[in-house]
Amino acid sequence: MSKAEMTEHFREESPRLKARIAGACWLLCIVAGMVGFIAGGPLIVANDAAATATNILANESLFRFGFAANLISGLSYVGVTVFMYYVLKPVSRSLSLLAAFFGLAGVAIGGVAWVSNLVPLTLLHGDQYLSALTASQLQALSLAALKLQTHVFFIGMVFFGIQCISIGYLVARSSFLPRILGVLLGLGGTCYVIASFANFLLPLGARLMPFVVPVALIGEGSLTVWLLIKGLNEQRWYEQATQQRGLS
Repeated sequence: MSKAEMTEHFREESPRLKARIAGACWLLCIVAGMVGFIAGGPLIVANDAAATATNILANESLFRFGFAANLISGLSYVGVTVFMYYVLKPVSRSLSLLAAFFGLAGVAIGGVAWVSNLVPLTLLHGDQYLSALTASQLQALSLAALKLQTHVFFIGMVFFGIQCISIGYLVARSSFLPRILGVLLGLGGTCYVIASFANFLLPLGARLMPFVVPVALIGEGSLTVWLLIKGLNEQRWYEQATQQRGLS
């Protein structure tokens, strides 16, 4: 195969390849996010600062591992956002770009939330410059930082939810991916948005998450699996891309 043929072959394979890379990044994001929650979540005891501090100090390596897993999840979602923009821009470049904006904004907000995880590690080690505060005060501040992380997390989920709704709409309108995948993803994104606003407006809003997460995982998981295994219909992708260029 000549160099020109290899270049043309890569160009032809590029949409499917990028779809599969998006699926791989999405899978890594989901798995790393679940690992981060499983590692750090059980260490936090609601409304008990002393018990939470004891758990974190006794399992500091696990707590740090959870932070690293969440960081990997966020970085991999940047990959999801970039490659899904490329995959879906033949449907609507402007809406695909808007979806990418919400995705990157969600990652940025999530980064602020993850930084809050470092606050307890700083406060609970009791360095010399913190000697003006009592142990109880340091523990209370640590738990407050973790609670703030939860609120910031839900703000980020609003942006992720809007991105999922946008991507779902684009998938449903595309000719190269199954419409049902877009419907399921849009439904999951809607659940993210509803649960997030419920957390802001209702005292028990956070309790909706056990019902929301399965619905969202069905939407994200089904599209992820399809992208990894099938990729997309390249012929229809190029046809829709050509049609989009003709309209612009």
